[in-house]
Amino acid sequence: MFEFNAPIDTGQMAAIATGHAQTMERWEDGPNGRRSSGQPLIDEETNAPVRIYDVMLPTGRDGRHELHGIRVASHEVPALAPYSAVELPGLRAKVRQARNGGKGVDVSFTADGIAPAAGSAPRPARRSAEGEAA
Repeated sequence: MFEFNAPIDTGQMAAIATGHAQTMERWEDGPNGRRSSGQPLIDEETNAPVRIYDVMLPTGRDGRHELHGIRVASHEVPALAPYSAVELPGLRAKVRQARNGGKGVDVSFTADGIAPAAGSAPRPARRSAEGEAA
């Protein structure tokens, strides 16, 4: 299997947070199969919990944003407003042949951290006709 790991220059990339993040759980093999342990997955190098942040990156056709899960191992959990610009220091892409003999490639992303972009303000919530936040 061919794999390619590449650092990405995020200076020109407009990464947009969705506001959703999830801590990955550690899995254990038992007599009844594989099950979640209910404990967070800990990165062996940094000894920090691993989280997946849903971020939109301009990886689609003509630079359109597509949703990707960015794997970040960090003790810090920044508050990311939905649809706000974020910085991803140390962003790397891992590209490999599609699994199960499928056509194309699979891409996974990891970063050293995630933070609100400098100078960015969160977008205001949309309001419906009745004046309630949508």
